[in-house]
Amino acid sequence: MEVPGWLAVLLHGERIAFGLKTAGVPVVLTDDIAAAVESSSLPVVLIGHFTGAPAAVRHAQTHSGLAALVLVSPVLGMWDGASDELADLMDEVSSGPSLGSLPTLWLHGADDEIVPISDTRAGTGRIRGSAFEEQVVAGLLTDGAAVARILQFVRGL
Repeated sequence: MEVPGWLAVLLHGERIAFGLKTAGVPVVLTDDIAAAVESSSLPVVLIGHFTGAPAAVRHAQTHSGLAALVLVSPVLGMWDGASDELADLMDEVSSGPSLGSLPTLWLHGADDEIVPISDTRAGTGRIRGSAFEEQVVAGLLTDGAAVARILQFVRGL
């Protein structure tokens, strides 16, 4: 897909949204993923950033209609900072189906201490489908690097 031939939908991640907008990508920041996907005339790439990742994955597990899923430093698997509500959602994701053939990109920084990669890997291992791509960068993942890798991934679809 070429930019801007797709729509980025994010629950939050304002700096990533800003970077995508700067690159000419139409972006929707919303709590209602289903409405954004259903109302789009463009292919939708759902981007789950940090604590928004479990909701993005759960949507992908329970709905069709996405062109791709991108997980940026996602809180999946285990996370000490999870509220009860987030922990319940993470459990739903872990017990849900794999992502099948949905093109999925997981971006993470190897030195992320807030969301340790080992804890997230436990979660991604449960949802990994046949079109799952993992990109772990040395150090911390910056917003600029995340945007560049998202654009590269989507262009390859």
